Amino acid sequence: MIKARHTAWAERIFHPYVLWLFKRHFHAIHLLGQVPETNPDLPLLLLPNHSTWWDGFFIYLLNKKFFRRKIYLMMLEEQLSRYKFFARLGAFSINPQSAGGIKSSLRYSVDILKENAAPRPMLCIFPQGELLPWDRRPLIYKNGLETIMSGYAGKANLLPLAIKTSFLNEQLPEAFFLFGENIITNSNTFAGMPRLREIEETLLDELSRKIVRGEKGAILISRRHTG
Repeated sequence: MIKARHTAWAERIFHPYVLWLFKRHFHAIHLLGQVPETNPDLPLLLLPNHSTWWDGFFIYLLNKKFFRRKIYLMMLEEQLSRYKFFARLGAFSINPQSAGGIKSSLRYSVDILKENAAPRPMLCIFPQGELLPWDRRPLIYKNGLETIMSGYAGKANLLPLAIKTSFLNEQLPEAFFLFGENIITNSNTFAGMPRLREIEETLLDELSRKIVRGEKGAILISRRHTG
């Protein structure tokens, strides 16, 4: 597997570049609702849906603006092998075609959660494990998160996130984020993947209703303004 190799120079290069990308390819990026408070003394597991190529970039943006933690993001090994620069920003790989590769990536994820530097790290996992249409129901979740939680003895923040991009009244698409409630849990109190799937489906439906109602929330980035 490919491990993350955070470097300051990569961050200095990537941050202005990704802001430029967002302004070039999106009319605006919105946060609907609030960002839940998370315990900085516990690692954060961010659990978004995965329906666009941009999702990893969105996670980077949200971490820079709100969480400011050392970020790790699980990425398909085929993709990370092509774009190895992302490993210097916190991406690490998983190979779903290799049982040994899956075990290595899940063990590495447990090691990430055990990092003690304050604030504790943020680990982003896409529970669907692949790019799928936004409105696909039911959501199909892989079981990797259960393995990670069973291997990690401590408590963690579990934070669901709904992401949707949509063409509305502009030539370029808009992106919308909606967080669920933060869940502090451990291996003994973890509700399981079926419950997390239900939470995410409800969150996605709520996000869709808010967009239909015309809610704009907080504008994080637009072609005219960067918050």
